[in-house]
Amino acid sequence: MATTLFSRRQWLLLTLLLLLFTLCTEYLVFQDRQRQQQVQLRHVAAAAAELRALLETEVNSSLYLSQGLVAYIQASHGQVRDEEFAFLLPNLVAQARHIRNIGLAPGNRISMIYPLLGNEKALGLYYPDLPEQWPDIAALIQQRKPLLVGPVQLAQGGVGFIHRIPVFLPDERYWGIVSTVLEIESVWVLLRQQAEAAGVKVALRRLAGQRWTEALVGEPELFLQDAMLFDLTISGAKWQLAAVSAEPFSFASGWSLRLLGWLISLLLLSLVTAIFIANSRLAVTARAREQSEAYASTVLDNVADAIVVLDRFGRIEKINKAAQSLLGYQAYAITGQPYTQLFANSCTLDELAGGAELDVLQQNGQPVLVELMLSHIRDAKQGGTVLLLRDIRERKRVERLKNEFVSTVSHELRTPLTAIRGALGLVAGGAVGVIPQPQQQLLDIARQNCEQLSMLINDILDIEKLSAGKMLLQLQPLGVKSLLLEAKNRNLPLAQQKGITLTVQPDVDPELTVRADDSRLQQVFANLLANAIRFSPPQGEVQLQALQLDNKVRIQVLDQGPGVPADFIPRLFQKFSQADSSDSRQLGGTGLGLAICKELLERMGGDIGYQRLPHGGACFYFDLALTESGPDA
Repeated sequence: MATTLFSRRQWLLLTLLLLLFTLCTEYLVFQDRQRQQQVQLRHVAAAAAELRALLETEVNSSLYLSQGLVAYIQASHGQVRDEEFAFLLPNLVAQARHIRNIGLAPGNRISMIYPLLGNEKALGLYYPDLPEQWPDIAALIQQRKPLLVGPVQLAQGGVGFIHRIPVFLPDERYWGIVSTVLEIESVWVLLRQQAEAAGVKVALRRLAGQRWTEALVGEPELFLQDAMLFDLTISGAKWQLAAVSAEPFSFASGWSLRLLGWLISLLLLSLVTAIFIANSRLAVTARAREQSEAYASTVLDNVADAIVVLDRFGRIEKINKAAQSLLGYQAYAITGQPYTQLFANSCTLDELAGGAELDVLQQNGQPVLVELMLSHIRDAKQGGTVLLLRDIRERKRVERLKNEFVSTVSHELRTPLTAIRGALGLVAGGAVGVIPQPQQQLLDIARQNCEQLSMLINDILDIEKLSAGKMLLQLQPLGVKSLLLEAKNRNLPLAQQKGITLTVQPDVDPELTVRADDSRLQQVFANLLANAIRFSPPQGEVQLQALQLDNKVRIQVLDQGPGVPADFIPRLFQKFSQADSSDSRQLGGTGLGLAICKELLERMGGDIGYQRLPHGGACFYFDLALTESGPDA
């Protein structure tokens, strides 16, 4: 699929981007490693500087006390009594943390040492008798400089560092040596603790002659690694401190950065790839849309009805050829204009949603009667509305001619039909003498068909008057209970003829009052009751009920017949509609009765409906508004 979506240039660009992203990632990893190494080296350098300062402070703080003792001897011109030394030495040792003992060697022989306990073997020691140490001692006397040496095997046992200061009196006479033995192990312990706290490893060695000795403390291997080296001089002794990080430099973070860089590169490549794919698909979609629009335009232009497409802001977006012909506009002239430009009266789309018959304006301002149907385009991104305009001028003209014809024919038929009914009535009443039984049956059939034809003509005339708005209604307050009783009395003969029981709800509130036309409301009752009686089984029952629902009254006619088929219910109240419209139907009817009922009730401000009863049978009901005025006397 990718080969069909990507061109060779796009593949080359993706490859170059991949190479570029990889190089950038590796460069960032290299820079990050360099930065981390620099941070680690700076940390080690700072920690080593602190440790060097610690060594110098801890060792020199002890040695400075010896310098004070030397100054006291020089100030006394070497004439210091043993009692004075016995007082000074304990105080000096007590003030230093790392002094093991202080010894005085006037004339190079140790004649006093503190503390004496544990150092008895050093008392009386004569330095020239120490072949290993005397050359160094003689050298420092000659140089007149103090010197820290060690580690040295002590005469009293053990190993220590010895700080020796040659003492010369003010008159340049050599007095002797003040030696201080340091408990260096306590210094090493402190050094290791501080190094561990700082996160570094350290080692210390000293310079003996022209070479470095073994490590005094720490691992000798540190001097062979890439450790940072720091030289320090303490009282003539040359030491070297090696320091490295306790945690070796890790490349794990580099891999983390590399993985992150690769992930970002992959995302960027995916984004670029998605853009390429989207562009390719967009091109395909654009071509498909062009084809679809061309197809839609072809379909729209071949529809006989006018179609106007609006965008979601109510502006005209497209019209078909039928709309151009109906309205007299060219497509370019009307596109982008508000839809209200098409209508003679201002109206909203919500008002048009249910469909309507109204006038639209042609470009020359002439109104055209159309039937409008509206539908919304359910599109979250675009949306819009489609208006279908059907020119009904010809249909209205034909309907008007039909109504005029029906009205004329009905009126013309009524006069001879009235004469025929009168003549048949006279004959049946004995005006021409006694009629034999066979002729009487034929006469009865003629009278029944004449009555049915008269009812049909009356229904047609009523429908014509209602459609033309020529039927005048006399609305007045009417008692509901009296209406029900009157309807029962009027239709009781028909019910008895069919063997049907006709009942009225006994507990109807006598105060219930509606505003209606009495005669036309009884016409509604007659239609509903006639249907209920016609479709009820023999010995069945038809009920009249009245219920109060908030501010209106619902009057119901209930029967025990088969009910209305479900597929016929939507057409129940249309003109000339019958559930059984075949020529062989068993029950007669014109199909106008319910349509007349609906028109009459709507003119009285009411409504009519149907519902199937749970246990069989039909329930026709109509609602009328309650009125506070009582019925007329």
